[in-house]
Amino acid sequence: MSLASAVVATEARSPSGWAPLPLGCAPPPRPRGDAAETTAWIEGGSSPIAEPRAPAASPAASPAPEPAAWELAPQLASFKSATGRARSQHFTGELEGEVRINAAATPYPVLGPARVLPPGAAVVELHYPAGSTEPVTLLAMVKRPAGYDPDGGDWEYVILTAQGTSTHRGALTLCKRCHADAPHDHLFGGPR
Repeated sequence: MSLASAVVATEARSPSGWAPLPLGCAPPPRPRGDAAETTAWIEGGSSPIAEPRAPAASPAASPAPEPAAWELAPQLASFKSATGRARSQHFTGELEGEVRINAAATPYPVLGPARVLPPGAAVVELHYPAGSTEPVTLLAMVKRPAGYDPDGGDWEYVILTAQGTSTHRGALTLCKRCHADAPHDHLFGGPR
């Protein structure tokens, strides 16, 4: 089954349309409020789970009140596999991840200290329940032109449903916080 087919095939099984959120970014249980209140911690709010860092001047995250089509979703089927499937470091390690990249990200995952990916590079980790052939959510990083978010390596983070619609995107604070510790251009490498 192609990636595009797998992405479309899971639509019927995701009635809410929202993807789960990555590990390290999971909020503590609390009463439900409006959508802006319950997801504010992703874009720039604090989370008691991670140690706060000094805020960086960066573009504001753009949460989508409703999932919105991601402009690269139609190209996902043409992204090449950069890693095999293995336990992902996201989502409490309960899912398997596979990293796929577009042509601009070809140097990934063989990066070195002085090597950075060019603007337009996209790295997407698809997340699968063990043994499943259909992803349940995707996390993407897209390298933007210089100046987008200098402190964050000019990466935009995108949280996607299995259908390729974005639920959150931008210089997401909690994504940046974790990826700031990555050894090469804010990238860790594939699932391990």
